[in-house]
Amino acid sequence: MLQSTVSATLSGPSGIPYNPISARPGWGRFALVVTAICAFLIPVGIWGQTKVPARTVSVPSPSTLGQWAPPVNFCTYPCLVGGSAAVLNNGKVLFYYYPGSISAPYASQAVLLDPVTGIVTNVSLPVRADIFCSGLSIMPSGDVLVTGGNLQGTCPRGGCGVTNAFLFDPGLSTWTVDPPMYYPRWYPTTVELTDGTMLELSGSDQTGKVVQPVLESYNYKASTWTTLPSTANLPSDVLQPYPRMSLLPSGNVLMSSPSQHSYQFNPSTNLWSSVGNLNFGSRFFAPHVLLPGLEQVMVAGGSLSHLNGGDAATNTVEMVDMSVATPQWTYLAPMNYARINANLVLLPDGTVLVVGGGGGNGGYTNPVFAAEVYNPKTGVWTVLASQTVQRTYHSTAVLLPDGRVVSAGSDNSQPTQVTYEIFSPPYLFNGARPIIKSAPASLTYGTQFNISSPNAATITRVALIRPGATTHADNFDQRYVDLTFTLSAGTVKATAPANGSVAPPGYYMLVIVSSNGVPSIMPFLYLD
Repeated sequence: MLQSTVSATLSGPSGIPYNPISARPGWGRFALVVTAICAFLIPVGIWGQTKVPARTVSVPSPSTLGQWAPPVNFCTYPCLVGGSAAVLNNGKVLFYYYPGSISAPYASQAVLLDPVTGIVTNVSLPVRADIFCSGLSIMPSGDVLVTGGNLQGTCPRGGCGVTNAFLFDPGLSTWTVDPPMYYPRWYPTTVELTDGTMLELSGSDQTGKVVQPVLESYNYKASTWTTLPSTANLPSDVLQPYPRMSLLPSGNVLMSSPSQHSYQFNPSTNLWSSVGNLNFGSRFFAPHVLLPGLEQVMVAGGSLSHLNGGDAATNTVEMVDMSVATPQWTYLAPMNYARINANLVLLPDGTVLVVGGGGGNGGYTNPVFAAEVYNPKTGVWTVLASQTVQRTYHSTAVLLPDGRVVSAGSDNSQPTQVTYEIFSPPYLFNGARPIIKSAPASLTYGTQFNISSPNAATITRVALIRPGATTHADNFDQRYVDLTFTLSAGTVKATAPANGSVAPPGYYMLVIVSSNGVPSIMPFLYLD
C-alpha cells in the first residue's frame, strides 16, 4: 500500500513539543543536566553529526483513506440544497428541494448534475407543487417516481400530505404530472416489488397529524394506483414516517426501522408478520442497507427520540439475517462515530460507506466529517478521509457509475449548504481499473451473458448494483446483487439474477472487480 512520508516533530497537547523524559515525575533536574551535555556535544560533532534528524512520521495516502474533492456550488440559478437525490441511467444525478423564490411560484427546485463534466442543468418542477419530503424511487422504466410532498403554504404544521405523483424522464430531462395517489402522504416510502409494482406506504395525512396506515400500489405500465385491502394496513405500533423497507429474495418486504418492532410484509397475501425487536430500541434518523447476499439488513446509528432531531446519537449497529428460521437482531461492531441523519452507500467492492450525520440533540448539531467504511466480510469499520462541509439533516449521498460517491445537502443555513462534494474511495488509488470492453445492454432473468475484458483473468467479483434514490437518510433503491461467473481468455461469463425477488426489474450498473479490489467503470444495463 502506497504511503507518503513527511518529517515531523512529536508534539504534546496544544502543539507543545513533548519531551518523553522530562514529562516523567522526578526527572526534571536530571533532564536539565542531560540536555546541557547534549547541547555541548552535538554541535562539536563528538557523535559524528551536527544535528539529530527529525523523526519521520508515516502519513496515510489516499489508497488508505480515500480522497474528497473540494466542495462545489451547484449553481446560481436556481441554487438548491441537494436534499433528495436519484442516480439516473444516463449517469447524471437528479437533486430536488423546496420551492424557491427564483423558480416558478411554489414549484420545487430541481437540477441535474453531470458528475463527470460538472455541468448543472435547471430542471425545476414546471407546475405549482412542493415535492420536498416526498417518496422517490426509480421505476423499471428508468423514470423517477416522486410521490406526495407538502401542502404548500396552507399547512398549520410542519408538513401536510398531498396526493401528488410526478415522473422524471432521464432521456428527456422533463417532468410529467402522473395520476394522483388515493391518499395524501408527507414523508412516505416507496419500494419496488418483484414484478416491478411500486409499493407506497406511510407518510403523514393532509392534516399533518396522522400517519397514513393504508397502503397503495402503482402499476407503472398502466399508470394506475390501487388501494390495498385493510389487512395490508400498517401495524399500529409502527406508524412512523419514512419506514425503512427492503425487498427480500422471498418476495417479502422487511420494515427494519425506525420503530423498535420490525415486521415483514407479504405482497401475495397482503399480510404483515412480526420479525422481532431491535436491541437498541427505536432508531430514528438511522439509515439502513440490504447487505450483499440480500438476506441481511443492517441499521446503523440513530436516536431513541424522533423529536427535534433526536436525542444523543448512538454508534451502535444491528443486523438481522432473514435467511434463518427465526430471525433476530444482533449487534455488529459499532461505528467509530455516533451518527444520526447519516447516509449508507453500497460500494462496488461490496463494502458499505457511511457519510455525514451528526452527534444528535438536534438535526444539525455536532456534525461528523469523517467517513467510515464497513467490510461485511471482516465485520470491521475503518475511518476514512474527512469531508469539508457538514452533511447532517436533509443530506444525501449516492454511488456514481465511476465508483465515486457524491455527497450533498444539509440545510443548516450556511452558504455551504448549496454545495456538493465527491469522494474517491481508497480502491480508486490501488491500481489500474479493470476494463469492460463490451457487455449486453439488456438481460433476461437466469440467462448467461458475456463481458469482454482484457483483465478477465484478474476478476474476483461480478455484480449488478441498483442506482440509489434517497432522502432523509432513507435510500429506497440501492441493492448489490452478486453474480456467479466463470473466466476465460478475455471473457467473463456471468449469469443474470434468477428472478425479480433477487433483483427487481429495471436498470442496474454492471461492475467487475479486480483481485486488488478495484472496480471497473460501471455501464448501465436493463434487467427484465
